[in-house]
Amino acid sequence: MKIVDKIRNKMGQNPESEEYIEEVDNTDDSDLQATTYQNPDNVVDFKNKAKNNQLKVMVIEPVSFDDAQQVADHIRNHKPVVVNFENTSSDIAKRIIDFISGTTYALSGDIKKVGKNVFMCAPNNVSVNFTEELKKPSSSTTMPWEE
Repeated sequence: MKIVDKIRNKMGQNPESEEYIEEVDNTDDSDLQATTYQNPDNVVDFKNKAKNNQLKVMVIEPVSFDDAQQVADHIRNHKPVVVNFENTSSDIAKRIIDFISGTTYALSGDIKKVGKNVFMCAPNNVSVNFTEELKKPSSSTTMPWEE
């Protein structure tokens, strides 16, 4: 026996050995369908992605109390709303403010007065920082020259 035959014998690849079994695949390949795999593009179009994620601010000038539901619907759909009451009667404006402040509170949002007769209603996914609030010094940090 040669050295190569001894090595084959040890590895179990000797055709004369009893343990050597040859497996034959008798399956019919005619039933198999060709499957094509498409690799997904690894390129991200940031411009279109940004357009889809843009936050739109709705501006509403209510005329009647019925417009309050439109404001509430926008807040419920996670869209911030600027409500301008300049051309709204004071009685209707008060009722609308009561309604939208309740809606905003119920949806964990925030409402801020940003100007005379102008309010900003923000849903819980939007943070509102008003510069006037940031400029106001607290009483403990008031400097003598600021008084």
